[in-house]
Amino acid sequence: MAPGASATGGEEAIKSEARVTREKARRVLQAAAVEAFGRPGAYVTRNLVMRRASISELEEFWTIARYLDEKGWIAEADDDYGVFVVTTAGVEEATK
Repeated sequence: MAPGASATGGEEAIKSEARVTREKARRVLQAAAVEAFGRPGAYVTRNLVMRRASISELEEFWTIARYLDEKGWIAEADDDYGVFVVTTAGVEEATK
């Protein structure tokens, strides 16, 4: 173990990273719902959602978008999530 490191330090870092990811995913979902004017099935564009959610890294957005897609909160995305729709479940989740 490195000097100054604790056995739980790594675990805390993982929990912190997971929390940030969930927070960013929620921010992206909320931004997408706003861009869709709260209408499930409305198409939104990645660039506007990224800007509204304050996400600047494309790779980070893709990771978050895949997560939201797996949860069923977004759908009908093109290959790079340039355009997608927010599902009914996604709008409900965004407004919790």
